Amino acid sequence: MSFLNKLFGRGDSAVMERDEEVVCPHKALTARWDSADDMGKEDRATGFHCEGCGADFSGDEGRRLLH
Repeated sequence: MSFLNKLFGRGDSAVMERDEEVVCPHKALTARWDSADDMGKEDRATGFHCEGCGADFSGDEGRRLLH
């Protein structure tokens, strides 16, 4: 192994495996509404989309995650 590989952590000793799956905290939620009249009213959102992981949630689930 060359000096630069050792310096920058490349090679067999630097190989790390992830045993744990990263869990998204769902803090970047975007509300979705069925009606334009309801837009901007969080209590009338029919669904939420997490911008972090791409998961979709119902209105009740999304409000619970936000608070």
